[in-house]
Amino acid sequence: MYLMKLHLWTGCLLASLACLPLNFVNQTQVLAASQVVEIAQSSSAYNQAMRLGYTATRRRNYRLALSYFQQALQLRPNDQYATSAIRNVTGYMQRRTSLISFVPGRPGRLRAAASRGSCFINEKPAIPLIPTNKEAQLTTAANPTFYFYLPQTAKPIHSLEFILRDNDSVAPLYRTTFQPVKQAGIVSVAIPTQQASLKTGKAYTWTFSMICDPRNRDQDLFLRGKIERVQDENLSEQIQEAKQPLDQAVIYATAGFWENALSTLANLRRQKPNDPEVNKYWTDLLNSVGLDEVTNQPLLPCCDARQ
Repeated sequence: MYLMKLHLWTGCLLASLACLPLNFVNQTQVLAASQVVEIAQSSSAYNQAMRLGYTATRRRNYRLALSYFQQALQLRPNDQYATSAIRNVTGYMQRRTSLISFVPGRPGRLRAAASRGSCFINEKPAIPLIPTNKEAQLTTAANPTFYFYLPQTAKPIHSLEFILRDNDSVAPLYRTTFQPVKQAGIVSVAIPTQQASLKTGKAYTWTFSMICDPRNRDQDLFLRGKIERVQDENLSEQIQEAKQPLDQAVIYATAGFWENALSTLANLRRQKPNDPEVNKYWTDLLNSVGLDEVTNQPLLPCCDARQ
């Protein structure tokens, strides 16, 4: 479809030049038109290489996928998507027993901030299920889902709080408080469609707090991270072609979209908790970013929001 549009557009451009008076079409204009056509052809070649790379990845032909992504990077040096794809496909090849892998551009994960709250003394830290805190995790979703491992606390905590902020605004885009969970496990916070939506190309900051004493918020156990919504035509096309959710998770991870890959596998794990293949994908993805300690933790029903 893209190639057809390109050929049609190029033909129209050349035809329009042919219809102009000869004294109007000077050398500079012909050269400019030629450059436009060259750019369009280069863009077409890039898109084709990326799509072929994603297709090869879906088929688990990682060496072939790597060659296509390298071609795309040559056409667009420093391209974010080609760079991420090369990084992740290389990770598949290095971890030969892994079914899925994610390699962040800048490694480093966020741990719980220091807390003096009495309910957190000598406890394991809460852990956000993110690959790194040094760059924003990517998503295609307008209403993404955030995942956190919460440990068992020495004393009952008062509540849980999640806040999503638009970096251009002081007021929160979304804020909610939850009842505390009664066991250690993984909870998820989904942004309601009727309350807030992420805009494409914007970065957002989220915070998650386990509140020990609402009268003294300095005792909170506090987490922070960033997320950015991005749209990629090549990725969208490949996701539509991939009918199986496990294949979609692999493509998302390859393209560098952590939230989509994690949410896809989390949904599958809820639907098929005893499926060994689903559990293998889940374990491999988390292990690839150093989240080994939470792979076997249960996915808990998300708490009821307090009005």
